[in-house]
Amino acid sequence: MEVFTGCITDKGSCKKKNQDRAVCHVSGSRKAPWVVACVCDGIGSFERSEIAAEIMTNGITNWFYGMEKLYPEKINEDTLLEDLEMTIRELNELVCEYRSENAIDIGCTMSVLLLLGRNYYIFHVGDSRIYLVRDGLYQITRDEVSMVEQEGGRMKGLLINYIGRNPELWMSKLGDAVQEKDLLLMGSDGLFKRLAYEDVADHAGSIKNDKKAQKACEALLQTVMSRGERDNISCIMIYIASF
Repeated sequence: MEVFTGCITDKGSCKKKNQDRAVCHVSGSRKAPWVVACVCDGIGSFERSEIAAEIMTNGITNWFYGMEKLYPEKINEDTLLEDLEMTIRELNELVCEYRSENAIDIGCTMSVLLLLGRNYYIFHVGDSRIYLVRDGLYQITRDEVSMVEQEGGRMKGLLINYIGRNPELWMSKLGDAVQEKDLLLMGSDGLFKRLAYEDVADHAGSIKNDKKAQKACEALLQTVMSRGERDNISCIMIYIASF
């Protein structure tokens, strides 16, 4: 498999700090390269939620470096998936412990994608998103929000699930197959509120290497900022060039 990736996170033009975190790692295996990516969006109403996002993305990074030494020579796909799920649950417990020990509210969304050959697997909590880009933008994940009515009759989405909410983690798991020339697009809600399929399509066809994928991520970030996006913005691209 030949795969090209890009990853960027930015505080944007209005926020004082970035509570998003995003990582994307590709194994060095020539026989069976594989990818793990994670995007987390700290809950803005919790002042120090970047701590939760940092715990999660650092944990996924450490997991990747440990598993890269083992997969596929020493462990199989099922074991890799089981270990990733267990790691995510343990990281959620660490966030909960940090909240309790320091008496502060922290939390974050989490979308993790694992690409193994022709198949992807997703672990998802909250309202960050993963899209499949083929002949359109197809949202794979579901926003875990509840619409509530506020004063004046305005409706607002209330996040009902996040990392750090409870030691017993409620997590969506799903997966499917990919095709050549598919693009998997991951991001926080700061990316997707002002993004259209045409914006992504304009760049997807030019992804010929990692450098081009990185430039495409940077271009999408600039696009949504130019349209007035005020939130933190994170973007990850995983382009399947060939099998």
